[in-house]
Amino acid sequence: MSTAPVHQFLLQGEPWYHFAGVLLVITLAVLQARVGRAGALWLILWALPGTILHELAHLVVALITGGRPVGFSVIPHREPGRGGWRLGSVTISRPHAIAALPSALAPLALNLVAYYLFCNWGRWFRADLFHTLSMYAAIYLFSYSSIPSGQDIKVALSSPFGVGLYTAAAGSAWLVLR
Repeated sequence: MSTAPVHQFLLQGEPWYHFAGVLLVITLAVLQARVGRAGALWLILWALPGTILHELAHLVVALITGGRPVGFSVIPHREPGRGGWRLGSVTISRPHAIAALPSALAPLALNLVAYYLFCNWGRWFRADLFHTLSMYAAIYLFSYSSIPSGQDIKVALSSPFGVGLYTAAAGSAWLVLR
């Protein structure tokens, strides 16, 4: 185990390790774009780790903000009217203005986890090829899992009062911190 911060981790090992990491991310993105063509089973298996992270983010933030989650599922099922699959869901009973927006956009916080992993990977692991590729794969997983769905956006915007409240809070924070 190394105690090297990220900039030292990036400079340790062979430079081609990071080039291989970038190629891995490109390969994962291409595979993700094409996995649905291989069939529903492959799509579900590919998306399962990201679906779990995505739905857990909704669940945790709903619990924290008092959104009263009443359902959690990562078991895929067909949506007959829409011709697709629902890979996971979190049901919140009567989301109020305080809980709707952060609960719906909670997966965006997975980018903070990805950044934390990036910054601290060198403290936990050696700068060899395996660990470097693992870092790129983990960051990719957290980043692609953070993308809000269309339903997430609808729920986030469902409470105009909540949107206004969080916009005012963000604007105030910006004014104070700048």
